[in-house]
Amino acid sequence: MIKISICNKKNYIYLSITILVLCLYIVFFPYFAKILNSISPKLTTCIYKAITGKPCPLCGGTRFIAGIKYNLNNLSYFNSFFGYVIIFVFLEIIFRLFLIIFIKKMSTKVLKRIFIFDLIIHSIVFITYIVYEIIYIIIT
Repeated sequence: MIKISICNKKNYIYLSITILVLCLYIVFFPYFAKILNSISPKLTTCIYKAITGKPCPLCGGTRFIAGIKYNLNNLSYFNSFFGYVIIFVFLEIIFRLFLIIFIKKMSTKVLKRIFIFDLIIHSIVFITYIVYEIIYIIIT
């Protein structure tokens, strides 16, 4: 019988690397968007806005990320939905780097606790984001 577990070290390292790459993509998306836009403007067109004619729940996210370097001293800039997302993304990058570096030294018991913590935090963030989108769609 083959035992498959997501909570083994090898799978968790792969998961952490994948999430780390996605977080880095989010942080550097304004630069990627400029490159994609120079290739073809259709690559950066918001499908939601093109179909519905309304701004999507993530509308303004790229501008927010691009404006961070000009607003590092302005803490009120981060008091918005995108501010909370970016703070979470930076904490996620730190957490994933920590896991990738130290996961081999962790016991199975500690790894399971971290995995459960990781699962709970991401479930809460996912549900919060879904609620935000539903409220945004109802309001607009």
